[in-house]
Amino acid sequence: MLLGIAPLRISFGGGGTDLEEYHNIHEGFTISATINKFTYVFVRIRNDSKIQSFSPDFATHLPPKVIDKITPSQGHEIVLTCLKEMKFNKGADTFFFSDVSLGSGLGASSSLTTNFVKVILELQNKKWTKSKIAMKAYSIGHDVLKWGIGKQDEFASAYGGINLYKFTKDKVNVTPVSLKKSTLKELQNNSLLFHMGSRGHSSKVLKRQVTNIEKSSKKTLEALYNTKKIAVQINDALKQNDLTAFVELINQGWKEKKKHASGVTNKRIDEICKIAFNHGAEALKVTGAGGGGHLYMYAKPSKHKKIEQALKKIDVKNIPFEFIDKGAKVNHIENL
Repeated sequence: MLLGIAPLRISFGGGGTDLEEYHNIHEGFTISATINKFTYVFVRIRNDSKIQSFSPDFATHLPPKVIDKITPSQGHEIVLTCLKEMKFNKGADTFFFSDVSLGSGLGASSSLTTNFVKVILELQNKKWTKSKIAMKAYSIGHDVLKWGIGKQDEFASAYGGINLYKFTKDKVNVTPVSLKKSTLKELQNNSLLFHMGSRGHSSKVLKRQVTNIEKSSKKTLEALYNTKKIAVQINDALKQNDLTAFVELINQGWKEKKKHASGVTNKRIDEICKIAFNHGAEALKVTGAGGGGHLYMYAKPSKHKKIEQALKKIDVKNIPFEFIDKGAKVNHIENL
C-alpha cells in the first residue's frame, strides 16, 4: 500500500498572474509558502481490474467497478481522471482526504491532484521531475476537468518551501527564497491563519478573472501587473530579511487583488478584515482566489489573543500552522 502526502500553501502575492490566459502574453510571478496542512492519498492494488474509492471528506464511496462504468461523485472525479490520464491499467482501492474543508483557498484540489499523480508514478515505477509532475497535475485540472485555475498551486505542492515562481508561455521557473533562521522564526511567530467559512471551488472567481483578462479589462490588467510586481518585491523583502516591507507589501497586494474580479471580497470578508485591524493586525490577505476560505494575517504575538477572541465571536476560527520546506512525497506502508 502507498501513502501520498502533499502540502497546501499560503500565497503571499502574485495570484492571478499564474493563469495561462495572462502569462501566455505577459510574464507572471507568484510567491507562496507551503504549510503543515496536507492532502492524503492511500492506494492499494487489487487482484482484479476494478477501481474502488472512498472519501470521508465528501462522505462518499464508489463501489468496485471497471473504471469506464463508474459515474463519479464530487471529489472522485480527481481520482478517476488521474488514473485515466496516467494510463493506469490495474485495479486499485483508493482512500483520500484533506486537513482542510472544500473551498479552503489553500490549493487543496491542486494538491490532491499532484498527490495522485505522484502516487500513480510510484505504482508505475516511473521517475518524473517535480516540474513535470506539477505540469501533469495542472493539465488534468485545467485541460481535462476544466477548472479555471492557475499553475502555482501544483508547483507549490510538488516543490515545497517558500518559492518565487516565474510563469511564461513555455516554462515555469522556481526560485527558492532563502531566509535567515531568525527571520523565518519571526515570520512564523507573527503569522496567523483563520478559517472564514467555505466558498466552493475557486474556479468561479478565477473564471471571472479570465473573462476580464480576455476582454483586456484595463482595471484587471493594471491590478495584475501591480500584483506580480508586488510578488517580486515580497521576494526581495524576504531575501533582505525585511519584514517591515513584507507587511506593507502584503497589504498592497490585498488591495490590488480585490480589483481582479468581482467576488474576491464581500461584506463578510470586509467586516472580518476591519475587526482584525481594529484588534492589532498589521497585514492580511485572503488566500487563494478569494470569496471565502482562509485569511492569512500578520500581527505581533502580543495581539494574537485579542484578534482570535474578536474573530471567534463571528465564527472565524484560528488554524494553527507552521511553514514547511518539503513537497509531495510517497511512503510505502507494509504489514499494517
